[in-house]
Amino acid sequence: MRSRGAVFLLVALAFVMPADAQEVDGVQLFPIVARTAGVGASQWVTDLTVHNLQDQPITIGLQFFPADTPNTFDPTFPDRMDLDPRETIVVEDVLADFFGFQSDTKGVLVVSADEEMIVGNPQDARILAVTRTYNRANPDGTYGQTVPSIELITVNEIPLVVTGARNDSRFRSNLGMMNRSMTPITVHYRILVGDGTTLVEGSRTVPELSVRQFSFQQLGVGQVDGPLTVELRLDPDDISPDPCADFATAMLGYVSKVDNGTGDAEFLYAAPLENPPCDW
Repeated sequence: MRSRGAVFLLVALAFVMPADAQEVDGVQLFPIVARTAGVGASQWVTDLTVHNLQDQPITIGLQFFPADTPNTFDPTFPDRMDLDPRETIVVEDVLADFFGFQSDTKGVLVVSADEEMIVGNPQDARILAVTRTYNRANPDGTYGQTVPSIELITVNEIPLVVTGARNDSRFRSNLGMMNRSMTPITVHYRILVGDGTTLVEGSRTVPELSVRQFSFQQLGVGQVDGPLTVELRLDPDDISPDPCADFATAMLGYVSKVDNGTGDAEFLYAAPLENPPCDW
């Protein structure tokens, strides 16, 4: 039997939010955090910033779901920290300093202050959080991307689309696919060139409660002049009978575009073509 906390988490992560704003909520989802080596001498790490919106102290729980592997959700959130009233904290290199990872790793991060999962917190406790994933290899400064907690998650047949990717002499891009579901899913992708024709298409399987990230080269894209657009959709065999059920199949997509010259990066959420037909 699944816990009420697990149900709450998966429902909370199904809202469709605007892509240009931070989200105030009791649960915050970040589809990708990292501590990993990149191209050349680059070393990518993620900092987490959390603000307590309450006039009283709260406890927050953090849970990390490694990429490329099946995961399970622990509604007790055993990894926790305390925040004073209106306090803002920064956890630098969160995967190393909080979770203790020293080797290359990446995955999904969930931060919760919800009283259903963090007993003792005030009712309707809300937090504001954001991450920054950046290359710290250059002693003169860092380059990276801010990833807000915004869940542009689609259910069942609703496709996702993201534009602004590039894969040429100046930029390289990566495609991320996150599975919010409790079972593995197959995600079909199609990458379009500027005139709307298909450059490559294929599919990838994503384990439960996990994320997979692929360079465009891994997806079969060489150097291409001009902007690229990516379409994502779930495999028909993964469609849930009821798209509004607590554990309906759902996914999230994004593109991370990196400047080859500076190592600076841009994070682009994939947008659903329509809102889920659900009153979550």
